[in-house]
Formats: sequence, C-alpha cells, structure tokens
Amino acid sequence: MLPTNTKAMSADDHMIEPPHLWVDRVPAAYKDNCPRIVETDGARQAWLFEDELVYIAMGSCRPLPGLPVEGFPPAPGTARFDEIRPGCYDPVARIDDMDIDGVWGALCFPNYSRFAGHRFYGKVKDAKLGYACLRTYNDYLLDEWCAVAPDRLFGAVILPLDDIDLAVSELRRVIDKGAKAVAFSENPTVLGLPSIHTEHWDPILAVANEAGVPICMHIGSSSRLLTTSADAPNTILTALNGVNSMCAAVDWLLGGVLERHPGLNVILSEGGAGWIPYILERCDKVFYDRRLDTNLEIGQKFKGKVPPTQLFREHMYVCLVDEHFALRSLGDIPVDNLVWEADFPHGDGLWPDNRKTMEKCLADVPDADAVKIMETTLRRVLHV
Repeated sequence: MLPTNTKAMSADDHMIEPPHLWVDRVPAAYKDNCPRIVETDGARQAWLFEDELVYIAMGSCRPLPGLPVEGFPPAPGTARFDEIRPGCYDPVARIDDMDIDGVWGALCFPNYSRFAGHRFYGKVKDAKLGYACLRTYNDYLLDEWCAVAPDRLFGAVILPLDDIDLAVSELRRVIDKGAKAVAFSENPTVLGLPSIHTEHWDPILAVANEAGVPICMHIGSSSRLLTTSADAPNTILTALNGVNSMCAAVDWLLGGVLERHPGLNVILSEGGAGWIPYILERCDKVFYDRRLDTNLEIGQKFKGKVPPTQLFREHMYVCLVDEHFALRSLGDIPVDNLVWEADFPHGDGLWPDNRKTMEKCLADVPDADAVKIMETTLRRVLHV
C-alpha cells in the first residue's frame, strides 16, 4: 500500500501556455508575429501564429465549476482562459491544485507548443521567429514557471530538432539553467526528420547522456496518433494511445541507440504500461532469432548485442495513470522502471482524485514498491 508520507511525483503534467508567454517576452523584432491569443467568432479564443488559428481544447484543461468538461463548439470542444482553472496556466495556482490532489512534484511538458516543440520548427514560415519562440518557451518554463517552486515543478524542455547544431546548443544552454528532461519525438520521421536508426541524433543524445538528463517521448510527439481509418471516431484513437509508445519502445530497444549511449535514460510519457510484458517477450524472441542476425547480403541491416529486456531494465521507464492490470503484472513489468503520472490538467488524469485513486490501486502492492512507483524512481531519474 502507499505510505501516507509518500510525496507523489508525476512524470507527466502539462503547462497550458499562458496568453502572455510570448507577447511579453520574445525579442522586440518578433513581437508582432509571435503566438498570441485572439477572440474568434462565437466568442471563443484561439492561438494565432503565422496565420494559423489553434483553439484551446477543453479536454486538455480543467473547466471551472459548472462548465462542461467537453467544452464548447467548434471542434474539438473549446475553452477560453476565463473558463478554465488558473492552475492550468499559472504556476502559483498550479501548486494549489497539486495540493488539492495530494501531489508533491510534477515534470511539466508543453501543450500548444506541441509535445516535441514542433510548433516552432519544420513547417514554420520564418525559421528565426520559430527558434526565438522556442527559446522563449524554455526560458519561461525554467526561469518563471519552475522557479515558483523549484523543488516541486520540473521542466521538460523543447529543442529545434530540425537543426542538430542549434539543438545541441540549446540543450547545453537549458541544462545550465536547470532543465530536468528533454521532450523528444516518439517518431521523428513523421516530422520529416531522420529516424533514430541513424546516427543523426547522437550529438543530442551524447549531451543528454553526459548530463544525466532523460529523453522523454510523449504520445503524440510525432504529431500523429495512430488510428484505424480516417472516419474512425475519436474513441478509437484515444483507446489506441499506447500504440505510439509501443512503437517507440521497439525502436529504442532494437535499434542500437541505447547500446551507443550506455548511460542514457528514456521515459515513454503517457503511453501506459500494461503492454510491456508482451513487447519485451516479443522483442527478446526477435533478438534471439538467428534468421534475423546482421547479414547485409540478405538485407538484414542491424541487430544489437544486448537483449531488449536488459536494455529496458537499464534505460527505459513507462508511466501509468491508474492501470490496474499493470500493477497486477509487477514482475513481468520491472517495478524499478514504472512511474506514475497525474497528466494534469489533461483529461486522462483524475484530478482532484489522483492520490485517492492510487491509494486504492496500490492497496495490494508492497509499500516499498508503491513508494518507488509514486515517488523515488522519478526522483532518481530526474536527479531531484
């Protein structure tokens, strides 16, 4: 069971970027074109950046009392800033909401900026503007948001992944400012970037490896959530969220990248954990299949030398919100590789009942294991 003195640590929360983040902070040359909140038809609000309007999804926020959790038209069910809890976008109010929920600490990811920061590179019209906005996001996250409670709020920074030299430079800069994790892409190829089966990313990974900063791959950080067909309802896509993390796990366990960076840790954020026993069993079967040994003459490009189950135990961490099956599978899922997430303020989390829910879920789990899942493993990975 979960001891009462456990300080619950969430491996995945989100900062809903406040409306003033960029307009008040970007260099003067970019102020007129940076992201800003505008009023739209129907008395809604949206982000405007490079002629693109992006509504605030209520499903990514927590509504004020009395307002519908599904939001208001148009799709995907929208919110205004005056319709959501200030804890979504204000760090002082965030601490209050964490206290209500019985949560001590949180690793914070972006929202509007996209989960790998790709709002600001790749398809932007003005690359310099995009990079300025990206750096401004990181500065706000570390210097203002996390600074409100540096022992409780921790930042997952974003990098300009379309320029490896700039990305390495930005990573070194934000590590010096106190970054605790990197928000990377679960599948860079969907963003038009090289795969992790190349050595393209090694300069970034080497810096993270040296600094002890984990690489986080949040579901949707490739800008694509898997579904079955274009006309499938959103319930299908949401139920399949974990498939994105399954694909990323296999890439990293069988692709050789973890063998090249023996000190690197990776976190699969919001992808669940109940699928781990199957994937590890399947990856090990592939690893020991002699037909798949490296043989360029028949097109077998690569096979690693370290069993995937060993790589998982040494490098990879998976997250759960309230998965009863995963907790019944401890042993098949190494408890030292399992962390908890509140996902606040996103709708997959259970605020204000996260702590209460996990106390019930962990009732039959040994105390020492419950503390690892809820607190100490994430502390170890983030060095906090």
